[in-house]
Amino acid sequence: MRRVSMLLLVLAVAFVGSLPGEAQQGKNITWTAGQVGGGWYSQAGGFVELIKSKDPSFNIKVIPGAGIQNMTKLQQGETEIAWGLPPFIMASYQGQDPYKDKHSDMRLVMNGLGFVHIQWCVPADSEWKSIRQIFESKKPITIGTTPPGGSDEWVMRKVFEFYKTTYADVRSRGGKVILVSYTDLANQYRDRNMDILFANLAVPGAAIQEASLGRKMRILPMDDDLIKFMEGVGLTRGVIPKGSYKDVVNNDVDIPTIAMANTIVANAKVPADVVHDFTKVLVSNVDGVRKVHPAFKDFDPKDAPKLSSLPLHPGAERAYREAGLLK
Repeated sequence: MRRVSMLLLVLAVAFVGSLPGEAQQGKNITWTAGQVGGGWYSQAGGFVELIKSKDPSFNIKVIPGAGIQNMTKLQQGETEIAWGLPPFIMASYQGQDPYKDKHSDMRLVMNGLGFVHIQWCVPADSEWKSIRQIFESKKPITIGTTPPGGSDEWVMRKVFEFYKTTYADVRSRGGKVILVSYTDLANQYRDRNMDILFANLAVPGAAIQEASLGRKMRILPMDDDLIKFMEGVGLTRGVIPKGSYKDVVNNDVDIPTIAMANTIVANAKVPADVVHDFTKVLVSNVDGVRKVHPAFKDFDPKDAPKLSSLPLHPGAERAYREAGLLK
């Protein structure tokens, strides 16, 4: 029996040795993205297709996530890579609000992948022409965004804070705060069950396009004092470019808002060779990256290794040095 077992072991080793190198060295990683129906989820899927077309040894599983939760999942080793946003990446790395502990295993893989923008959407025939007007009127409102744990809800609470309002205030006036997926937000807006859709998405956002297709909308501009307040909590001044949405009635002008950069981060313990090969494919195929989503149309590899105070993953650093992007 022992001889038979030994023979089987020898045959198994010989079989593995005869496999192509890619099959022997499969790179299995999980990428935590955003909610199904949101930009991050589909963008990660587009990147996976690009990476596998250039390096079939990769086996990348994309799973749903959210901007705030992703950092903790990464730190705890539940995922190898994740989408992130600089304010939350740095807050997690330093152990600041909304995180209780330092996420010391956070490492940068790639920055410079366009931006997500806050989009405050109301029906085109609404009486509201500014965000301030909504809060100062103190009328009942039905407002929706994605559930806690994502950047959308966190930012919406900060806007409420600026206008000295709470969810409880909204409910006490007969209004509602709806916290559901992007798909449900689009459906509830379109079905007239909700009058304000608040989303943090790359432009054009699929949920915004879907919602406005069935019910024309206006995207309200952010006043300068609100933008300055949001800059104080780590966000960046930005605009939703004119021409982004055909069913938005003020689509003929740039709309002032706030923005955050799309960033890919990894756990420090992910093997350097895996992160190197992942990064190398993307920086070597700039046109492919730009085609994944309109938000990436201006992607420039020289911006990829830049994020203040967050260490680069060693594998990504090696890829950037090889590409001449780091000295």
